[in-house]
Amino acid sequence: MRRSDSCTTIAVLVGLVALLLVGRAAEATSDNRTAQEQRIEIAIKDSAFLLTQPAPVRQGIPTVIILRNQDIVRHGFTSAMLSGMLINGDGEGMAVYGKGVEGFYVDPGKTLVIRFTAERPGSFTFRCDLHPKMKGEFFLLEIPTA
Repeated sequence: MRRSDSCTTIAVLVGLVALLLVGRAAEATSDNRTAQEQRIEIAIKDSAFLLTQPAPVRQGIPTVIILRNQDIVRHGFTSAMLSGMLINGDGEGMAVYGKGVEGFYVDPGKTLVIRFTAERPGSFTFRCDLHPKMKGEFFLLEIPTA
């Protein structure tokens, strides 16, 4: 093997190792972000909001609401809690982000993912603006760090 061929081979190997390390670092960052998020899963079924894993929500930690519409009609999701918060909502074929988002609509069989970080503790109600009897609630707790 000529010297230039071995230098090229070494350069390619170094490049592949660097790509592998960058890929692993990106995976670790993604895993850490997921581990630091708190999830609220809500199913809409028979014109009712069903929290699939009820748990208190902690203040100041990124929160993800996963809303699955299992009904055959469109439903809304709105809450005064969303007012003034930076919100990122995405679902099949749509994305919304920013402040001043008042609510979302979720078509039958679709899933909506809402991301935000709540900064004030309390009880937060949500409702469907299309079906006024549909309501739900979760609690945001302030948990001091030790």
